[in-house]
Amino acid sequence: MEMVKKLKLDNGVDRLSSLPDPIRAHILSFLPTKDAVRTGILSNTWRALWTQLPILDFRWLMLPRSLAVNKYFGRRDNDDVLTIRELFYNFLDRAFVSILMLEKLKLYVPGFVPQLKSRVDNWVDCAFGYRLQEFELQLGFDSYEEIRYSLPKTVLSSNLITKLTLINCEVNESSLIDISLPSLCYLSLTYVFITDEAMANLLANCRNLEDFNCDTCYDLHQLEISGLTKLKKAKIKYRYAKRLGIEIEAPSLIELTYECEDLCDNEGYCDFELIDCTNLKKFKAVGAALDDMDLHFLLGDLPALEELHLYYCDCLRFIDISSPRLVHLELIRCEWILKATINAPNLKYFYFEDDKPIELPLRGLTPRLKEASIWLELEDKTDKWYARLVKFFAKFRHCERLVICVGFVKDLIVPQSVRMKTRPPLSGVKHLTVEIRASFKKRTPVSFIEGLLWLAPCLETITIYNSHDQIWKSLELIYEMPLKGQKRCGCWNPLPIHCWRHSINRVSIENKKKEDDDTELANFFRNARIDGKIVEFSSKNSLSEPQKNSSC
Repeated sequence: MEMVKKLKLDNGVDRLSSLPDPIRAHILSFLPTKDAVRTGILSNTWRALWTQLPILDFRWLMLPRSLAVNKYFGRRDNDDVLTIRELFYNFLDRAFVSILMLEKLKLYVPGFVPQLKSRVDNWVDCAFGYRLQEFELQLGFDSYEEIRYSLPKTVLSSNLITKLTLINCEVNESSLIDISLPSLCYLSLTYVFITDEAMANLLANCRNLEDFNCDTCYDLHQLEISGLTKLKKAKIKYRYAKRLGIEIEAPSLIELTYECEDLCDNEGYCDFELIDCTNLKKFKAVGAALDDMDLHFLLGDLPALEELHLYYCDCLRFIDISSPRLVHLELIRCEWILKATINAPNLKYFYFEDDKPIELPLRGLTPRLKEASIWLELEDKTDKWYARLVKFFAKFRHCERLVICVGFVKDLIVPQSVRMKTRPPLSGVKHLTVEIRASFKKRTPVSFIEGLLWLAPCLETITIYNSHDQIWKSLELIYEMPLKGQKRCGCWNPLPIHCWRHSINRVSIENKKKEDDDTELANFFRNARIDGKIVEFSSKNSLSEPQKNSSC
């Protein structure tokens, strides 16, 4: 505060206002546009300074909330709202004739009506007259308004524009007159009215496009992407559609996301074809109507694939994933998958979320995963179900770090009747994180810890997280080094392990978010060794705020 006073006042002189305009404009560039404009009330020397800023953000987030009032949310535009909007439009009228330079612009026009078209056209034309390089335009509040504002041709005939984002507007033949976008690298269309022919014409004139986003474009029934030799990233998302055809030919494409939502009560479907996308490394499908054969042929055409994300793909049943370079695999809420055969020797990261475990046969070399995350919603917990769960867990026995998310503590306590017929499935896991979604007692149950150590008898660290009760507990288990020539304990023959009950030496517990009484755990560990040796035990409450693991 003292430094600010010294900067502003020196014998009554405002030193900040006496700085040269380029320096003060540079200072303003670090402020949000809303605050930069407000500095105009300080004095005459500040009044028009913000017009020298090369980056302006006039989106609705910087405006009074009443500007975004929408009848679809139960409120109608009243006189006060209309007055505020008109004041904002008048401000834009003055602003675009006063701006001295402009490189990047984000413009939101609330409450758009056809009568505003000429004014919006004028604002857009003025902006592009300043050699604009990046432009984002949004009209209206959301997708429900279905605004048909036709872009002026200046937008799509700019040789300088490199990044273009359009939300709630229309691209028609008049918008495409004299189209020329040789510098465009990024294009995003969201809730845009555009026909198949207009889209084809638009993309044909974006030869240097590297990143393309198409989100629910109305009137579009067939999307064909070809001739874009520099395209590296694409995201295609659709809602409320019945029939969609998508064909992509992009030899340089590296990352592709394909999402479908609300396909008219499952009546709609998507024809999806990739042609010559041999360099694709990451593919994400959300809600896609891909069946087992579709996925099989798709993966066969993607020899460079390293990441595969399948979310809510309910047409999959018995999938076969064979990919020699695959490193990262996610199967999230594909609820009808019963079996996933995986042949991926380089797989390092696996994430699974569903109501039940599935059959997971592994062909070829068994991958040694660095991390796996399993999210389960358990219901019918019979012996047969637990036997299936143990078999599923066994596929992750070579995982370095395993994250398991379940509803209740008892979900991971395998009954003795099942333990007698099988062996611990996670014998090679050293680091285990468990998230419990439901509330449980303040004291962490001893039976729960014992159950985890049966599942993984060689654990070095255990982390237990429960957001409901603000519990975050970390256990570190230190073992004795086996003597040279000493045989394995033999508890789980033929597993080549030395289990914790024969070698545990010290246990340290840290409660990081909430105090916990660890007396019962202390008694359990101190007397846990089979040979009767006392185990050292320590516990502390640090009450720090650890960063929650994002895997679950």
